[in-house]
Amino acid sequence: MQRGTLPFRIAVALVIGFVALQLGVFVLTSLSVGGKSHSTIGLPTTTQTRTMVDIIEAAPAIRRPAIAEAFDGALYHVLVENGPLPPSIESLQGISIGQRYSAALPGHNLSVTGRVARMPTIAALNPWPGWISDPLAVHIALAGDQPTMLTIVSQPSEPILALLRQRAGLLGFGGLVALAALALAVRATTRPIVRLARDIRTFAGRPETPDLVVSGSSELRDLAQAYNDMKARIAELMGERTRILAAIAHDMRTYLTRLRLRVDFIDDQEQHDRATHDLEEMSALLDDTLLLARPEQPRFADPRILDLSAEIARIAAIHNELGHAVTVGHCVEYAWVEASPLALRRILANLIDNGLRHGNSVTLAIWREPTQWRTEVSDDGPGVPSAEIGRLGRAFGRIDPSRDRATGGAGLGLAIVRALVQAQDGEIAFANAAHGGLVISIWFKIASKLDDHQPAALGAQTLSICRENQEDGVVELRGIEPLTSAVRLQRSPI
Repeated sequence: MQRGTLPFRIAVALVIGFVALQLGVFVLTSLSVGGKSHSTIGLPTTTQTRTMVDIIEAAPAIRRPAIAEAFDGALYHVLVENGPLPPSIESLQGISIGQRYSAALPGHNLSVTGRVARMPTIAALNPWPGWISDPLAVHIALAGDQPTMLTIVSQPSEPILALLRQRAGLLGFGGLVALAALALAVRATTRPIVRLARDIRTFAGRPETPDLVVSGSSELRDLAQAYNDMKARIAELMGERTRILAAIAHDMRTYLTRLRLRVDFIDDQEQHDRATHDLEEMSALLDDTLLLARPEQPRFADPRILDLSAEIARIAAIHNELGHAVTVGHCVEYAWVEASPLALRRILANLIDNGLRHGNSVTLAIWREPTQWRTEVSDDGPGVPSAEIGRLGRAFGRIDPSRDRATGGAGLGLAIVRALVQAQDGEIAFANAAHGGLVISIWFKIASKLDDHQPAALGAQTLSICRENQEDGVVELRGIEPLTSAVRLQRSPI
């Protein structure tokens, strides 16, 4: 039960209500006993004490202990003792109590011993610690040949103590039962809300997410139905947005085609090349915008078990053939992930192109974590100002305010990468490297069904891709060829 949660708040409200109820009962009880006079904390009234003294003194000395025992059995303990009176306490409260009893018992010597409660009103209503260790007592000298005294102790008698222990046990057991019932009631009340919140989190902006089950109390049913209606409206708006963009793109491509034909009539070669370059940028911008805006981005459009190590080594080899400085750093022999091959290759290609655009070299690396593969793409560029890190991955969120594709385009590359990573149930983070440059980390879940299996188990003919030489730290790439170890998975639509 964490602080701030609904169960915690319900429990606090119940505890506060219980305490307020107890305070109310205490105030009412105080008012009801406030008019009683001549009563002392845990002791009989002066009238009752005088009656007991008169009866006991009228009886023979041999019968007095039995009569005192007959008076015992209440919230105070009564007994007859032999011996002189003990010295009385010298506190003001003790003197006041002694004077009160002396006025009711003229001709009798008495003394008061023990501790006196500092808050008499509270102690008169509830037991206080003083009656356990050093109870208040009144000692009254009795007439007779032998020095005897009547002792009245503000301590419950044995029958009352037994009853109090029994009541305390029953109340304690009842309190535990009440707490268990309270915990079950709070759990039954809040569990549907927790389940509803968990189901809502699965939406994640994907309209194909199933609707919530409308069940439970009327409030929960209304909330679930409102969520389903909201999700339907969001899906409709996203679909409408895509249809509008597709229509615009279709019309724009028509005009782009016309412009390409007209560009051929430009005699100035320099102007011809510039116009052709501008048209290519417009076409690429349309493609990127449509890819980013497509709401039905398939989560498992082409689900396969892929060897991430093989794919990284393959794309690094392709760039090396083109003369690009792309190397593979830390690597593992097999890194099985479940993803779309086209999406994975688009992610890696965009990140490598981004690194080469702003730096001279790019390094790829893979590490295994408990449940995920962590892939890093780092470059040796200037990095990004710390205040601008949060803007990376946003649509049109370029650090360079220009929109020249030679320096990064319209700012959709990393946004597309983020969208594709999230579509594969992955995570992405951006950070500056300690030695300079930008480090982009991507986490993919380890494929559960084929984790730690050899390629032979898949019936594939994949060679070992990378092997770290422990002696000199050099990574050797061997057997690089197009990825053939992917296994297609058939899944029902989500």
